[in-house]
Amino acid sequence: MQRGVVFLSAFCILLFLGSLAFGLQVVDSVGRTVSLPAPAHRVVSLTPANTEIVFALGAGEELVGVTTYCDYPEEAKTKEKVGSITEVDLEAVVRLSPDLVLAGSLTPRETVDRIAELGYPVVVLDARSIAEVLENVRKVALLLGREKEGGELVASLEKAITDITTKVAGIPEASRPRVFHVIWHDPLWTAGKNTFIHEFITLAGGQNVAGDLEGYVTLDLEELIRRNPDILTVVSTHGGENFPYQFITSDSRLQTLGAVRNKKVFVVDSDIVSRPGPRVVEALRIFASIMHPELFPPQEAATERSSPSE
Repeated sequence: MQRGVVFLSAFCILLFLGSLAFGLQVVDSVGRTVSLPAPAHRVVSLTPANTEIVFALGAGEELVGVTTYCDYPEEAKTKEKVGSITEVDLEAVVRLSPDLVLAGSLTPRETVDRIAELGYPVVVLDARSIAEVLENVRKVALLLGREKEGGELVASLEKAITDITTKVAGIPEASRPRVFHVIWHDPLWTAGKNTFIHEFITLAGGQNVAGDLEGYVTLDLEELIRRNPDILTVVSTHGGENFPYQFITSDSRLQTLGAVRNKKVFVVDSDIVSRPGPRVVEALRIFASIMHPELFPPQEAATERSSPSE
């Protein structure tokens, strides 16, 4: 009888460990199934967005390595660096002995494969929509053993999104401003459908004048002039002069644009609107405040109005 009890107890323990392993299993953005035997406590992040997710879950202390581009929150700057987004120092990763590596869409596939070959669990996270960002938050929360925090974070983000979309829901199509987003000026690079920017514009109560195009695309100036947007948003650039902004507001060919004539050119923080992390809600609100300031008072630090003479 005693041997039977011992056997049953051992079986229960194995069953528990098996369920635990199964519970820490995710399918990443490139279809790879990754399992952890226990919650990760030494995490290396290879993208700024993943770094922001870890911190937003309250797990910043678990982060042992980040990229040189991981600059938010401020504490991220103090973490050991393992290279850039596209060039990872594998020796630095090995030296940190992580039990989880969070990669991204720009992490070279050969780097991901090599990290996995070295025996370190690596998860690729590539969100192309707000819904996928929320799903990635859930995945990271699961792998860190912070499902409660992950659920609370996702719920708060979903509420903030609903608060914004509810306010603009009654705006007629004809009253929704036509927006063109400038990522770069030479060539003129913008965002069509199936991008974060398209989602920000449309969910915040606007129309993307490049919404008939797919993904991130280039346009010639004549086509931009023909489309004649009501509002232009221009991403900020790191350090020095903002060349896309200067081009849009000073090029003589663009002075006929309604957005330029009416001083409806805005600079938006590239880090906030381009990173698929928890600040997507902040990005959504930035676009809402630009298009509908009567409903969403502009945040001085987030948006900047320009004029053709600036």
